[in-house]
Amino acid sequence: MELYYILALPPIFAMVAASNVLSLSVLHWADRLTACAVFGCILSLGAHFAPSEPLRLNYFMVDAFSLWMLFIIGLLYLAFAWTSKAYLERDTNIRYGYLRRFTHLEGRFYALSHLFVWTMMLVVTVDSLGLMWVTIEATTLVSALLVAFKFTRTSLEAAWKYVMVCIVGICLALLGTIIVYYGQLQALGDTAPLNWEFLSEHAAMLDPDVAKMAFCFLFVGYGTKIGLAPMHAWLPDAHSEAPALTSGLLSGALCICALYVLLRATVVLMPAVGLDFISNMYIYFGLFTIALAVPFVVVQRDVKRMLAYSSMENFGLLAAGFGLFMPLAAEASLLHMFNHALVKYMLFYTAGTIMETYATKNMMRIHGMMQQAPRTAMFWLLGIVGILGMPPMGVFFSKFFIIASFFENNHPYLGIMALLFLAGMLFGILYHAMRMLGGKPSRKSAGELLGRLDMTVLIIMLAGSGLISAFAYEIPYVGTILTAAAQIVLGGVH
Repeated sequence: MELYYILALPPIFAMVAASNVLSLSVLHWADRLTACAVFGCILSLGAHFAPSEPLRLNYFMVDAFSLWMLFIIGLLYLAFAWTSKAYLERDTNIRYGYLRRFTHLEGRFYALSHLFVWTMMLVVTVDSLGLMWVTIEATTLVSALLVAFKFTRTSLEAAWKYVMVCIVGICLALLGTIIVYYGQLQALGDTAPLNWEFLSEHAAMLDPDVAKMAFCFLFVGYGTKIGLAPMHAWLPDAHSEAPALTSGLLSGALCICALYVLLRATVVLMPAVGLDFISNMYIYFGLFTIALAVPFVVVQRDVKRMLAYSSMENFGLLAAGFGLFMPLAAEASLLHMFNHALVKYMLFYTAGTIMETYATKNMMRIHGMMQQAPRTAMFWLLGIVGILGMPPMGVFFSKFFIIASFFENNHPYLGIMALLFLAGMLFGILYHAMRMLGGKPSRKSAGELLGRLDMTVLIIMLAGSGLISAFAYEIPYVGTILTAAAQIVLGGVH
């Protein structure tokens, strides 16, 4: 029953918000109540969930992997709901705010955002590779409207690039899905077409040549949506031009939803394709993505584009971690999904707030934050330290165990290479962040940029990331779900 509430409440609120029948104050509270109700249902679902007995409802299935993804999306949904009011009011009141001239669009923004979250929840709960493709395509269409929400020249250009590049990738993923279906018809008949559980149980019966062709198309197609190099061209533009709240959802949830679908397909195709081929694709494309992000971060001037390239680094590390196909790496990578989502949402929200106040994205024009807004500067620094994986932040634990897995899996040179790439990202991002914090202020004092509610939400996200990462296996349910989800990702590999 909880699953029906989870999937019904966001679209219902979206229809109400789009109709503009509610006053702004009621709309803000309805937004928060909807997100709280959905997250409460996710927690209730998790409390009654048994990893050995997945929940099956018609075209939906929730196993440990799905539940872990729902938990991540639900947390970001909750963070969005409790920070959106302050962000939108700030955008309405400042001189350069877009909504200052178009306040009636707040309802439309809420409607699109809730539909966006809803489509991501559909991605991780449907039980068919075909339906997963359909829902991933739906996330592209809804999020493109959010990227272009301000309808400026640059935002429309970013949305156009996002749609064009992702549609090409999604078309390749569709071709891969069709080939999987062809392989299923050839080997298994038309029983339970593209059903994930049925295919994973009979995966060894698929034709190896057909399975390998399908995997290549799926990897490139969904890799485009994830933001793996060299299919990443849309990601910096989309993250840079979207509203900060949307950027946090794009980076924290959408890209890992595409990774989720790719991993589901990998489990089905791995017995026929072979572990070595799949592992090499994941590891080398993952490391290449990190390597390509480093020089762009070093020369970057746009604060949100810098964070976008940081996301590329983390998605590359996730791909490489999953590509090792060992329990430690799989569990660390799943934990890294969680950590990256929380910390990156916090960073995009803080960066958007700074941009609104200083009326520029150029980091070279932002100085003296430590003098002008010390509390905001502290959150910016904590977020930067967090995403770079410095102890005792949550990202430190997941990055540490992913890197350790390279050495444990007899890939020391790849581990050293990954460490060098991560060091390059660390120096590049720290250089820009410290320039913003220090120096002589170049404008009159704007005071503190974040309100009490904003700071409370951000503190909870940062602290939650660290505590769950440090004590994952001591916290009830979390360790059990994490271990069971890793077993699903491994698909029988030990």
